Amino acid sequence: MLPLSNRMGSKAFLTTAVFALTAVMTSGAAAMDISIGSQVRLSAGYLSLNHDASHLTPPGGSGFASYGDPTSILSYEPLYNADIEIVVTGRGQEGWFDLIAGFPIAAGGTFGDRDYEAGQALYSETFSDITLGNGGSVALRYGLPSDGTLVWNEMVVRPYVTGGFGLERYGITGLRCGAACPSGPIASNVTVIGHDLFSASAGVGVWLENEISEAETIDLRFEINGGYLGVTDSHYLRSDLGSVPNVFYDLATVGGLAEAAYRYETEQGAELSASVFAGGQLGLGGVTFGSASGPQTGPLWAWSVAGHAGVTVGASVPF
Repeated sequence: MLPLSNRMGSKAFLTTAVFALTAVMTSGAAAMDISIGSQVRLSAGYLSLNHDASHLTPPGGSGFASYGDPTSILSYEPLYNADIEIVVTGRGQEGWFDLIAGFPIAAGGTFGDRDYEAGQALYSETFSDITLGNGGSVALRYGLPSDGTLVWNEMVVRPYVTGGFGLERYGITGLRCGAACPSGPIASNVTVIGHDLFSASAGVGVWLENEISEAETIDLRFEINGGYLGVTDSHYLRSDLGSVPNVFYDLATVGGLAEAAYRYETEQGAELSASVFAGGQLGLGGVTFGSASGPQTGPLWAWSVAGHAGVTVGASVPF
């Protein structure tokens, strides 16, 4: 867990690494054939944020007799996203790259908030709607140099490095009661929580390419990566936590991604594509809670579990 005064350190390091990869990519782009295109990305995902305060004694008036492990689970269950992505690709004898910038256009789903006492007795369970804020992402894949062409099972094998970062912002509106609900329901037009999720990662991958005809290609991609997830949480109705934002998650992450794509090249050189993908991520770190009347609480042990799957459809033209 990073002290709050140093929270930007790991973010800055990973972001700088991505910019360095981009600079390397740019230096070699002059010798490549460049294409530019766009694609729509549709996905459904799950993210849970968990923490353990079971070693602490609840303050008087909180309503808790004790804290469970986990004490709280905040979860996007599920989160639906639609994004527009601008894709710039370079292909040449000396290497290749893919640079992808994404912009969210729609989101929705259900947000769950569950709190537990000792023995995992459910103290509170509520559900809310998810609304989209602004944000965006940048990702880079850059081919590693190799001696000659690597082939496996009639597919060309291209190892690469990858990096990226992004910011997602969501509003959590209303409260619907679940199995336990001491707070009671809240109208759907009231924003109860705001989440800003900053992520950065770097890793390695392999691209398997199989030309099934002169115009058609099948691609398989597999990636593993490590990185950072920071969640700035604003509990708007929790005056005891002080001014917003009032909850801060800092998590180191490890994850993976698999994607299968189909590409068709027209006689004019344009390319149409479609893909399916799935990925997952685990995060470990800490969470710190603000206070209106005293010092902050934490860092407390925290972890995250995430997964997503979806499809893309796009087109590109030579530049």
